Amino acid sequence: MPLNMENEDGNVNSSELKKKPTKKTKEMLDENTKQIEELQEQQKVLKDELAALEKEDASLGDKSALKMKVNHKKFGEGTITKQDGKYIEVKFSDVVKKFVLPGCIANKFLEVEDEGILDYYIKCNEIHEKKMSTELKIKSATYAIQRHEDAIERLKSKLK
Repeated sequence: MPLNMENEDGNVNSSELKKKPTKKTKEMLDENTKQIEELQEQQKVLKDELAALEKEDASLGDKSALKMKVNHKKFGEGTITKQDGKYIEVKFSDVVKKFVLPGCIANKFLEVEDEGILDYYIKCNEIHEKKMSTELKIKSATYAIQRHEDAIERLKSKLK
């Protein structure tokens, strides 16, 4: 006698069509959710660090580099003639070159005589590098969260 696979009344419940999650699927959903929570907490800590770095940067003040005398190994002595945010132009005897602050002074591409100015730009450069690193970590965590959310969506779509 053949096996009858249909319901007696001929109707199929939509709840019967939905697949029940397996133990492994539940574990994967839980793990992805846990990872998202950990990454969100990490982002919160990183954003606090970034705010502290911004505050530290602001406390240093903003020193103008205009008319500062500098020395370059290849071009010799020069004077900073223009400053537009972090970009400066230095007029040497026969050429004008562009540089990026604070790195050009902190990394001694341009040498200054005043130790106070050098210390200021070294500190600015350290803060700048820490900020860039922290911002990169925040973006990385954001992308990781997105990957985990996508994984959760794929797992849930299999259950439909």
